[in-house]
Amino acid sequence: MANKYPYRLFKRGNVFHAYFSFISETGARVQLRESTGRTSQQEAVNYCVKRIADINKKEHYKATGELEPIKIDEAFGRFFEERAQYEARPDSILSRLRILQQALLSYNIKYLHEIDETIINRFKNDQRKRLSNASINRYLSLISVTVNLAHDEWKRKTYQLKISKFKLKEPAENIKYLKDWNYAQRIIDKAKPHFKPIIYTALYTGLREGNLLSLKWQDIDFDNNLITLLVKDRTKEGGKILSIPIIPALKQVLEAQPRINEYVFNYRNKPIKSIARTWHSIFYKFVPVKKYTSEDVIERRRIGNKIVVYKRVLIDETLPYTNFHTLRHTSATWILKKTNNLRITQQILGHSDIKTTMKYAHVLADEKLNALNSVFK
Repeated sequence: MANKYPYRLFKRGNVFHAYFSFISETGARVQLRESTGRTSQQEAVNYCVKRIADINKKEHYKATGELEPIKIDEAFGRFFEERAQYEARPDSILSRLRILQQALLSYNIKYLHEIDETIINRFKNDQRKRLSNASINRYLSLISVTVNLAHDEWKRKTYQLKISKFKLKEPAENIKYLKDWNYAQRIIDKAKPHFKPIIYTALYTGLREGNLLSLKWQDIDFDNNLITLLVKDRTKEGGKILSIPIIPALKQVLEAQPRINEYVFNYRNKPIKSIARTWHSIFYKFVPVKKYTSEDVIERRRIGNKIVVYKRVLIDETLPYTNFHTLRHTSATWILKKTNNLRITQQILGHSDIKTTMKYAHVLADEKLNALNSVFK
């Protein structure tokens, strides 16, 4: 490569590497060596051209003292990498980040600092058609924490705005839980055989879906009747240790599981990765239909040369759908109802803050009311 270029390409194996040596637009001398990650020479050249442009931008911001912009995808990716993956339900956060990114791109927003009051209001109004106020507020919180991180820690250009003033009013949180064991048993009876032990374990421990599916035999001490596992906790780097006693009913369930591999819960000799479809099948079935509305959940299947539309309907009207996380709420509510002890409930559920456990305090209020009624009939 001629010396007139600000870079020189050379090969290591099949991959092109580049040596950069040039004076930036601000007058700074730049010299560095790095892999282009490309096996095609033209692609390696394109990489070098873009890399030099990026270096010049960085040098410009460095010389002028301006904060460098950050793209939406990079900001969300970095936020997930540094913070969100350590939250209790990282998959849900990742899903929201993707939806949020798509919405912003549809508004032609590519950089974080382009998110202003107009964009926030537009997003709110668009999402009101399909989401609850609480759900919209979760998206706004993700924007807020990402913007604050970018400004305070990453030192990137942002448009500073108070997200709190844009949040919508939410009704008091209504914790859903199964009313009694008979109702829970109806759900278990309709579940597929390999799924029943997961439901029992969820009720007996209050563990989240992710912890249940990642449960390994090494986490279970049958001699001392204890489950010990590492759970994610945003207040502690790397997570925290959670220990849950194994009651006899749970021990019977766990000991009945075949030891196929290191994971406790398997299907067809492989660890279970997702339960969404299996859980939904307890409550719903798909029936063929000719007419349906935009509100219906449908599934298209090819039967021979024809496409048949199936609509999702409840199997039993007396058994309405409830999400899997309700089992954790149920466990917490039942424990608190029997013990009247918030601290014990907090420790079993693994809540870092007692305020989280206080969501279930309505149970204590009910017990107090029953006590007053029993005294002052």
